[in-house]
Amino acid sequence: MNYPTLAFVQRHLYLICQLTGWLLLLSVICIVAWMRVIFTPVEWLYAAVLVGSTAIGSHFIRNGYKAYLRGKNIWQQVCYLTAGSILVAATATLLLIITVLVLAHFGVTNPIPAAQRWFVIRVVFSGNFFNMLLALLFWSALYFSISKVRQLHQTSELLKSSKLDALIHQLNPHFLFNAINNIRALILEDPARARDMLARLADMLRYSLSKDDNPKVTLDAELAIVNEYVALCSIQFEDRLRFVINTELTCRQALVPKLLLQLCVENAIKHGISTEIDGGSIDVTVHCNDSMLDIVISNDGNLQQPENYRGLGLQNIRQRLRLLYPDCKQTGLTLQSEHNKVKTHIRIPLEY
Repeated sequence: MNYPTLAFVQRHLYLICQLTGWLLLLSVICIVAWMRVIFTPVEWLYAAVLVGSTAIGSHFIRNGYKAYLRGKNIWQQVCYLTAGSILVAATATLLLIITVLVLAHFGVTNPIPAAQRWFVIRVVFSGNFFNMLLALLFWSALYFSISKVRQLHQTSELLKSSKLDALIHQLNPHFLFNAINNIRALILEDPARARDMLARLADMLRYSLSKDDNPKVTLDAELAIVNEYVALCSIQFEDRLRFVINTELTCRQALVPKLLLQLCVENAIKHGISTEIDGGSIDVTVHCNDSMLDIVISNDGNLQQPENYRGLGLQNIRQRLRLLYPDCKQTGLTLQSEHNKVKTHIRIPLEY
């Protein structure tokens, strides 16, 4: 099933708002004309010509703004919209005058004596030009405001996206060099395992460097890459590194920030397992309820210094959580140490 694109929705929303606004103005003018003491139905035709031509002109103003003025200075944009409004209002009023004169000439309405023709033209022009100019200036101000708000929103989204990309693609060069050196040393000792580890490293690099527009992946996909990472680390730590995953089946397809678990496990190995002579274990537990997903990474070790709590890896995670879940106050990362265990607890909204 093909879903409409954002551009398609915005274009049709603009057309709906455009038609609604100008039809509303036409209705008001028709009602005012109808309530006059002297009323003829042809005045509705005059209103349709005036408002219709103004509406079409506003569409041309918008197209010109989008094509040539969107990236210009604000004062240039304001001057363009003001000048465009004056030109369109004058053109619409001129079309109305032509309509009045043509209908009078062919006898559809009362004939206009030649002596009164310029008087009628001045009255029609002065009575309608400024009304349409005010309507167009209001339309221009509204369109300009909406355009600026949309640009600000797009800039904010782009900045947010660029920040997420920068955080996601922060590879640890120390791990990368260690993995390559360990695989190189393994080539002579166990070539088959070295090939397997090289394939795992390629999978990790492909996963972390992929240009995916979605900054979230399924928990299953994230756990698979964590297993690859732990397997690479096991070349160095061997039996000193033990890794266990315990997740509920209902959580397997939940969405999590990309490389979230990998960064947490990396932090646990760097600040926990590597500092223990006998190594240790890392346990990943994931459970969920109706609205939140809880991830707990528990590893052997102790929080020796406060700096570990504010390390680069954890700062990375906290920044990404703030960017991805700005409206959920329950989202966050906490770290605590008890009974020679360090627990990293992450709470995020449950999404599928």
